[in-house]
Amino acid sequence: MDLKLLEELCNTPGVPGLENEISKIVLREIKNLTQAHETDAMGNEIFRVNKEIPGKYTILVDAHMDEVGFLVSHIEDNGMIRVIPLGGIDPKLFYGQRLTIWGKESVEATVAAIPPHISNKNDSSSTPVEDCLIDTGIGTKELKKMIKIGDSVTFSTNAVIDNKRVLSKALDDRVGLFVLIEAVKKLSKKKLNCNFFVSASVQEEMGLRGARIINTKVNPDFSVALEGTVSNDLPGIPKHKSLAHLDNGPEIRISDKYLIADRGFNNFIENLAIKKKIPYQLTAKNAGGTNSTAFQVTGNGSKATVLSVPVRYLHSPSSVCKIKDIENTIKLLIEIVSNINKFKS
Repeated sequence: MDLKLLEELCNTPGVPGLENEISKIVLREIKNLTQAHETDAMGNEIFRVNKEIPGKYTILVDAHMDEVGFLVSHIEDNGMIRVIPLGGIDPKLFYGQRLTIWGKESVEATVAAIPPHISNKNDSSSTPVEDCLIDTGIGTKELKKMIKIGDSVTFSTNAVIDNKRVLSKALDDRVGLFVLIEAVKKLSKKKLNCNFFVSASVQEEMGLRGARIINTKVNPDFSVALEGTVSNDLPGIPKHKSLAHLDNGPEIRISDKYLIADRGFNNFIENLAIKKKIPYQLTAKNAGGTNSTAFQVTGNGSKATVLSVPVRYLHSPSSVCKIKDIENTIKLLIEIVSNINKFKS
């Protein structure tokens, strides 16, 4: 695995609607390995990996390029900045954080925090992201030469990859995108008995927006959304609420808030994992959502599921996942695509 690529994906900014720098990496890595490529009107990158095989199943594998983040919405007269959130971000995680504003040049900033010795210790409420002040410490006149309304803002944390783990922002879904790229590099060399498409989609964090228009272009029989999924395997958490666990292999999702995965397809994937001795875990929950929902119900629909790398502290400045789980997710994805021609209802 090219872990330097994973580091680059995590460190490169790409909030919803501004995924162009991530797109450049995806194109650089896999465009020359595929038979055809299209960038659609929204910015989704869609690839046909192998030559068309008439009469065979079509499978689509997707990972979204966007990360949760912010947009500059206002600059105060004194140079303080206001932002709006893009995606689900807990205000309690936002307070006091370092941020990077991606203007004409990148500018480091901090979310203004009241010193504890003068704060109201009886006030336990969280200030909404939109009401927080972002402080660069730069004068207004100079600041406005570098930053304008609409510039993207991300957490200011660089990826750390060592000791068999990854510590980084944006693992939702740069880890899924990494799995997709690594799998394409291997599968493009194989003689497949299916029609294999992949997509790097936009604006998932804003309501699965990009994925909603991909099915009409690909018309897949099967679809797999690659994700970084919530792992809540922490001390004090009841086992039935811990969801996916680190070091236990990829998650095969049965349900979430918006999806009931195709049970036959899931059973097929589970049997492959057992046969190839790839560790995996099943999760059934009624929270969250992925592009799999869109692939299941748009166009002609598809047999849809989610394959995920377990990640602690999702949508935070520093999420954690394990390299071994990434490796096993790549292995299982390769087996799915390589054997999908053997699927029987």
